[in-house]
Amino acid sequence: MKLSDLPNPFRRTPSTPVENDENQDDLGFGEKVITAEGRLINQDGSFNIRRRGYQSWAPYQNLVEMPWKEFALMVFLFYMVINALFALAFMACGRASLSGVDLGSDLFTFFSQCFFFSIQTFTTVGYGSISPVGFIPNFIAAIDALVGLMSFALATGLVFARFSKPKAQILFSSHAIITPYRHRQTEEMMNSLQFRIVNTRDNKLINLQATVIMTWLEVLADGKQMRRYTTLPLERYKVSLLPLNWTIVHPIDENSPLYAMDAADLIRNNTEIMIMIQGYDDTFAQNVHTNSSYSCREIKWGVKFAGMYHAEDGETILELDMLDTVLALDEEE
Repeated sequence: MKLSDLPNPFRRTPSTPVENDENQDDLGFGEKVITAEGRLINQDGSFNIRRRGYQSWAPYQNLVEMPWKEFALMVFLFYMVINALFALAFMACGRASLSGVDLGSDLFTFFSQCFFFSIQTFTTVGYGSISPVGFIPNFIAAIDALVGLMSFALATGLVFARFSKPKAQILFSSHAIITPYRHRQTEEMMNSLQFRIVNTRDNKLINLQATVIMTWLEVLADGKQMRRYTTLPLERYKVSLLPLNWTIVHPIDENSPLYAMDAADLIRNNTEIMIMIQGYDDTFAQNVHTNSSYSCREIKWGVKFAGMYHAEDGETILELDMLDTVLALDEEE
C-alpha cells in the first residue's frame, strides 16, 4: 500500500470547484522535485533552492531583506570605500589644493588627512582645519557633500523600512515528536505528531492559523521517484490569540499517512513535515506569516514535551527557554 492511497479528510470535496485540485497540497513545488537527503523548506522558513543563471538586480529589496549583520557591514564598507575614493581624488589635485595639510608629510599621512577631510565633508561636519583651494578641489568637495547627503537619506529610508517590516517573531521547537495522545472527541488513545510554537514578543497575534503538509518520495512501478504531498488534519488548526505556547497536534488515526509507520519508514521515504503559520499582528496592523519544516531525522519518538508555564504570585509565567525541552513518557515534570 502506498502513502498516496490513504484518504485525506482535509481534501476539498468535489462540490468545491478548484482548478488542478489534485495538486493543492504541493505549495508550488510540484511532483518532480527530488531532493533525496535534503529538504524543501529550511527551518528558518527559507526555501532550500539555489537559483542559477539569470540574476535580477534589485538592490533595495536585497538591502531590506538581508540579515542585520550583513546590512551593517555593507553600510560600513560603503562609507569607507566612498570616502577613500574621494580622498584619492583630493590627492590627485596635489597638496597645494588643500589648505591646512602638512606639505612635508609622507604619502600615508597625506592620504589620512584627505580621507578624514572627505569624511568631514561627507557628513557635513566641517571642522575647518582643512579647506579646498581652487575650482577643482571645491567641485570635488561639493560632489562629496552631495553624495553624503543622498547616502544618509537612503540609509535612513532603508533602516526605517527594515524596522517597519512586519515579521512574526515565532519560534518553533527544534524537533517534532511522535507521542501518545487521547483524542478529544472519541477519547481513544493513539499516537500523534506534535510540535509547538511560541511568540517571543509581548504583542498580540490574532487569529493564527496553522497548515501542516507532509511530503515524501514515492517509488513508482518503473523505478522512478515522484514527490507526494498531503495535508495533515490537525486537532486544532486555529487559535484566536497566542498568549502562551501552542502545541500543534496531528492525531495519527487509521486515515493518517503516518499510521503504522516508524522512524525507519520516514527516513526511507525522505519524509518532511512543512508548516505554514499566518495571523494578524496587532502592532503592525498587518497580516504576518512564517514557515518552517521538520525533516525525518528531526522527529523524536517516545517522548513528550515538558510544560512551559506555571503559576507564580498570581501570574502565569511562560518559560521560553523550555520550548525544546522533552521528557521520557514515564518521567514526571
